[in-house]
Amino acid sequence: MIILICGAEGSGKTVLAKPFAKLLNAVYVNKDTYANELKGYIDGLVAAGKTVVVDKRCQTLKAHEYINPDYVVWMDTVESKIERPLKVNYHISEWFDDTHVELIKVVSKYMEQT
Repeated sequence: MIILICGAEGSGKTVLAKPFAKLLNAVYVNKDTYANELKGYIDGLVAAGKTVVVDKRCQTLKAHEYINPDYVVWMDTVESKIERPLKVNYHISEWFDDTHVELIKVVSKYMEQT
């Protein structure tokens, strides 16, 4: 399963993604990890049975399509001109210290249903 956490610079993607991936026992992948071969790297992890949390700005809809995530978390906490993904499973418009804890409950429920 690929979970994409995306949004503008400074929206809290990394602050959310790192502890969230740890709670989920998933592999955390930052946008700079294997930048030129990101999709192949992610697909390899998924093929090995891993859940992957991708922390990426994704400034265009093409960037979202490139990752082809199963679940999308849209961080809309700062003013920006980044395009909203067509598919958004969870929208965060305000940051809280326990956002990653709340998100784990929602994603776990989603994973049980799929």
